[in-house]
Parts: sequence; structure tokens; C-alpha cells
Amino acid sequence: MGYDENFLGDEPVPIPDLAPRLRADAVNGGAPIEHTRFSVVFSRARGLALCTAHMIDGATMLPEGHIPRRDRFRFDDQVDPALQIDDDRGYRNNPWDRGHLARRRSLHWGDEDEARTADHESYFWTNIAPQHERLHDTAWGPIEDWMLERAEGDDVRAAVFTGPVLTEDDPLHQNAPNELPFQVPAGFWKVVVVPRENRRTVACFLVWQRDHDSVHPVTFSPFLEQVRLTTIEFLTGLSFPTLRALDPQQFRTGPTRRGLRIPTRSAIRNAIFSPADIVL
Repeated sequence: MGYDENFLGDEPVPIPDLAPRLRADAVNGGAPIEHTRFSVVFSRARGLALCTAHMIDGATMLPEGHIPRRDRFRFDDQVDPALQIDDDRGYRNNPWDRGHLARRRSLHWGDEDEARTADHESYFWTNIAPQHERLHDTAWGPIEDWMLERAEGDDVRAAVFTGPVLTEDDPLHQNAPNELPFQVPAGFWKVVVVPRENRRTVACFLVWQRDHDSVHPVTFSPFLEQVRLTTIEFLTGLSFPTLRALDPQQFRTGPTRRGLRIPTRSAIRNAIFSPADIVL
């Protein structure tokens, strides 16, 4: 049950560490809430996940549409329902989409019964967050598609961490006079760990909700959204110490000249210019 930190092999890929302020706020003191093939670390104050973690086995992925979208959203019985943002409080009669964090399609692999159970559990409100109605089709969806194609096309295993960017300045929304207000996340992030050329590597992505306010937002490609892992750590208060050295976008510097660090050729080579530059 839950995310398996040893899924990729000998060296574990653990769920990120929480800053003290996050641990004090999280349900179960930050201990993951475990479901079939994914885990959730949940914020009491925000009523949203701080982080989800799931695995993908590209070699045993079930065909697209094999498990139809027939489920319904529901409360997670491992978390107080009063903490969870449901339809009445968060999504009814407004433009916010019910966005999966651990993507349901990514859980459709291996044993079919387990895959169906994982799909069923992906509809818990603890795995859902308010997403801009144009976010999925323009930015978030292409990132998730690229991630899944990478694993499925190469028959590789992947570990995936996802969550919202939560700030004190996030806009407050009240869906109805008798419902508790909540703050809409500023954006979303995703960290993907995959093997490449007999080693592991990390790709990290970040999208902002307000970028999609335009009626005709720019259609983004995943390579435009790739960021360094340390950027996500800074924004979220989560820490991925075992993954930092695996990030090809980590800015490495050369000698100091007049008090300034000079980028090495390696850092320049790791710049993002096209989709081919993702996960170098």
C-alpha cells in the first residue's frame, strides 16, 4: 500500500522532508496517508495535499481507456471530512476544475484489480486541488502526457511527486455563504525521477495558475516549464536532499571572478532550448 520508496531499485527515493512549519500543520504529523500505489501528505490549514507521491511501471501499463472514467469524487476516510474541500465548498458553480494530483491514468499498470482500486482511490478529495479551467489543456496536461510517454515508451519505472504551490497571498474563494472559504493555490509543481543511461535523473516542472487567465492563453510545451529542483524546494518548504545531485538543471558554477560565480560549460550545456533537452 502507498508509495514505495524502493520501487526504482537499490537506492531509495523517499517522500520529501517537510520543513518544521509544514510538519506542524500536516495530518499525522506529516506521516504519509497511504492508498494503493500513491501516498498523500495533507495540510490541515489549507485543506489540500502538500505533496502526493506515486509510481509508474511503463512496462505493464494498461491500454488507454481500459479503465473507464466512471468514478465519483468522495471524502478520504483517513482524513477528517471537515478538512477536505469537496464540491459544495470548492467546485460547484465556479470555474475551478477538480484537478487530480496523482494522475489516475498513471496508476493504471500491473495487476488490473489493483489498478482499478488505485483509480477508485485517486478520486479522494485529498488527491484533488482547484485548477484553473484552462490549465490542464494548455500546460499541465502536456507535462503529464510527456511524463507518461517517457515511462511507457521506454518501458521504465518512474517515481513522481506532485503538489500545489501554496502562499500566504493566494486568493480567497468562498463558494457559498454557508461554506468555509479556502485559498486557491498559486500554481502546481511536479518532480519526476526516471532512469537514463544506467543512472537516475530528475525533471522538475512548475506552472502558475494566473498565466491562464487569458481567454486564449499561450499553449505551453513542457520544456518551457522545466525548473531546478531547488526552485521547487524554495517555493514549497519541501526538501529532496537525495535527488538534488540527480538534477541536470542544477546550476553548477566555476571559478569566482570579481566576486561573481561564472557558469561552467556543463551548466550552459544543460540549458533548456527544446523538448529534447528535458532529462539530459
